[in-house]
Amino acid sequence: MLKVYLPKFYQLLEEHLGITLDESKQYLIESRLLPLIENSEFDSVLSLIKYLTQNNVGVLHWKVFELLTTNETSFFRDKHVFDGIKEILIPEIIKNNETSKTIRIWNAAVSSGQEAYSIAILIKEYFPQLKDWNIAIHGTDVSKAMLDKAKSGIYTAHEVSRGIDQFFKDKYFTVDDNGSYLINQSIRAMTTFSSLNLISEWSMPEKYDLVMLRNVLIYFNQKTQVAVLDKVANYIDANHGALLVGASEILPKTTALERSALGGTFYYQPV
Repeated sequence: MLKVYLPKFYQLLEEHLGITLDESKQYLIESRLLPLIENSEFDSVLSLIKYLTQNNVGVLHWKVFELLTTNETSFFRDKHVFDGIKEILIPEIIKNNETSKTIRIWNAAVSSGQEAYSIAILIKEYFPQLKDWNIAIHGTDVSKAMLDKAKSGIYTAHEVSRGIDQFFKDKYFTVDDNGSYLINQSIRAMTTFSSLNLISEWSMPEKYDLVMLRNVLIYFNQKTQVAVLDKVANYIDANHGALLVGASEILPKTTALERSALGGTFYYQPV
């Protein structure tokens, strides 16, 4: 019976999240939604999905959407990408922004914040000459739960161990009595976070020197990918700004961006 309602449910996911799923992902739907069933009036995943497909999108829909959003992330994920940021992109931004002494970075689909904090740590650690610059790292995501975690700056020992060595742990984190790790205020002060759904109507307040849009486009169909990329391109500084996507992501052809080499990966700039 579940298969009867899945096509319409998949349509809801695509309309509101841009995520494209098919019948092969039924196991994913069931495994992600079972915890929600246990604390609700629904007696099965089937009854929940039936309700979602027969009612207007509301609070429950967005709870479900959040459960189905992939939030896999870690500190300094894909080290060679961060090496390229450190060795090529940040020095180029510094050279171009010497007059304004500002750096603007946007982490789209920031999830629980590790990527934004990784950039902040990288800048703080390797570019001490920027201590008097105005540096703003802004993270956006569709998931309220992930944004709340990002804003808290609190991570488990396991989360911190994925990408953070002991030197950085000691220098940029404080461990509380429960063994959780809190990002130091000097790093948190460089970041802000807010809600944004990349496939809805949105705008950003400024153009950015670096945009991180990593490991999210793979969940969109090609039409949505191109639409998102063309819009994001409008907020990349036309003179020297750069876009980074996931290390394994291959972008569809879009007239808004052209590719350049960045060590073992690539970055994109507005045409």
